[in-house]
Amino acid sequence: MKKTISVSVSQLFIMLFLSRIIAYVTFSTYIADVSQMWGNMASLPLSLIITLLMTVPVYMLYKQDKKRTITDNGYEVLGRLGFVVAVVYGLYFLWVLVYTLTLFNLFVTNLLNPTISAFVLSLAVVIAAVYGAYKGIEAISRASTIVLVIVLVAVIFMVCTLLPRVDSLNYTPVFLRSGGDIWQSTLFMIGRNSAIPAMGMLLPFVNGRVKKGICLWAFFSYLCIGLLILLIVGVLGDYISTQVFPMYTVTSIAGVGVLERLDGVFLGVWTAGMFIKISLFIYLLSMCVKRIFGDLASRVSILLCGALVLGVSTLTSVQDSWLGILFNSNVTVWLTLITGVLLPLLLLCIRLIKKKVGARHEKDI
Repeated sequence: MKKTISVSVSQLFIMLFLSRIIAYVTFSTYIADVSQMWGNMASLPLSLIITLLMTVPVYMLYKQDKKRTITDNGYEVLGRLGFVVAVVYGLYFLWVLVYTLTLFNLFVTNLLNPTISAFVLSLAVVIAAVYGAYKGIEAISRASTIVLVIVLVAVIFMVCTLLPRVDSLNYTPVFLRSGGDIWQSTLFMIGRNSAIPAMGMLLPFVNGRVKKGICLWAFFSYLCIGLLILLIVGVLGDYISTQVFPMYTVTSIAGVGVLERLDGVFLGVWTAGMFIKISLFIYLLSMCVKRIFGDLASRVSILLCGALVLGVSTLTSVQDSWLGILFNSNVTVWLTLITGVLLPLLLLCIRLIKKKVGARHEKDI
């Protein structure tokens, strides 16, 4: 008997929450103007609303048939051309993996002890992630629960140690910013919603109230981002504009008692969060391969994907022209919109049209 794969709503959205937070704690000069971090606060309400709206096509497509992933829907709606949907999503998940690991390489290269090899650390993360992806979504979801506890403990400790260092004078009137700046910040925020395309692949495996889970995921993700912004800006002030990775700078000056610096804790937490995100997206890519080539190819693709991501991210981190393309905000937004909104909406419309035509044909008969 074939084993049924299932995860709870809480487990799914813990994985997606960690994936979303990891995307923001890596806020750096490579992906945005760090001096504009405080401006992101003004865009949070609008970003939250747009994010919830972006989930509607994926959710509505899921409601049509709760047992079908978005790649399954592609084959059902488009027939043989359905492989195009699987290819597009596979390439998107690969792009997210390269993006994530390249940023990690840049962090290690620029800020950590020069004797620490970025390649060795990345290799360790990829090996662990490949193993996690091979064990499947249920194993990743269980690991994410443990990682969440570690992250929460680290964040609470960090907040308690940094609150005395917060200077209220660092908070300027955020809503005095121009509409154009707020919109650019909003695009930056929604472009990192890689969790939405992931939902299209994972919702069929979920047991529970999905709609409530989506709402809670979006709310707590942006709430956590808002708290991080308040803390970082309150501590660093104008000094933030000189920092490559502001979050790391904040943790390096936080401490209490024998723990004089928390940058080591930050590295550990970030690495644990990266393990979850990379494991999850390698698994998602293997699902796309499975839909096209079958189960055996899917298993082989996990190992090949890990090797490819490691190699490409290592090369990209030393090529400025490649970095400019990879971290381009416009590219990020469009890729997320295509896979998270436009493709699901297209499949939903075609499915509903076919369903309506079929019903009319049966009525005529």
